[in-house]
Amino acid sequence: MGQWGIKSYENDDAGDALDVGFETVHGQVYEDLMDDSNPLTPEQVQEQLASPATLAASLGALEALVEEGGGQVEEWDEAAQLAYAGIAVRHAEMKVDLPAEVRDRALALLKGEGIEWEESTARRLRRDKEIRLLESARVAG
Repeated sequence: MGQWGIKSYENDDAGDALDVGFETVHGQVYEDLMDDSNPLTPEQVQEQLASPATLAASLGALEALVEEGGGQVEEWDEAAQLAYAGIAVRHAEMKVDLPAEVRDRALALLKGEGIEWEESTARRLRRDKEIRLLESARVAG
């Protein structure tokens, strides 16, 4: 698993799916804003553009990425499950209303996370924060 931080979305699968999701919804606008010449950070760009559509597109991109493994999210490998939770967490951080099914699935995946982390204490604290964030996230509908 290509993990570069302790946040659930700081891994290759989540990062790739988020990029595809934002590109799918916003196209050239997203690409232009992500250009190195833009003073905004990638996180700030995503905050400006995040919506239920980018959430759905990002989760769809992740599903396509792991499609060869097939099955329900609960049958995916742990890295793909972490990416799913990470996409939901990232959108909750950006104040996007989450469908109840997405929020509940992400919560279950985080609570059942079995990945061994090099920085286990830091990840446990971050995971607890992400769980609290999802539990308090606004639900769509």
